[in-house]
Amino acid sequence: MKQATRKPTTVGDILLYEYLEPLDLKINELAQMLHVHRNSVSALVNNNRKLTTDMAFRLAKAFDTSVDFWLNLQAAVDLWEVENDPRAQEELSRIVPVARFIASKADKKIA
Repeated sequence: MKQATRKPTTVGDILLYEYLEPLDLKINELAQMLHVHRNSVSALVNNNRKLTTDMAFRLAKAFDTSVDFWLNLQAAVDLWEVENDPRAQEELSRIVPVARFIASKADKKIA
């Protein structure tokens, strides 16, 4: 059985606690810096929207970080969510590996 782990820190939490609060930046100000609508930044900070590649590039430039830093944060959360979602795991358990699928096709041709 897989050991339960806590959900990784989200992009929104990193933005809020590591950048916005310490730098005394408001959501409107960050949106202005990034040249995006304030709703885009607000949704990201409040964990109501996933990070896009475009936004990762904008954040990397604004905060002098790497694009990979931001994308890896989002990927860790995405992986955790799928691994810990019973419905997703049930769906994944139904997937037929290609080798088994091809073997079953070959068996049907022989029969």
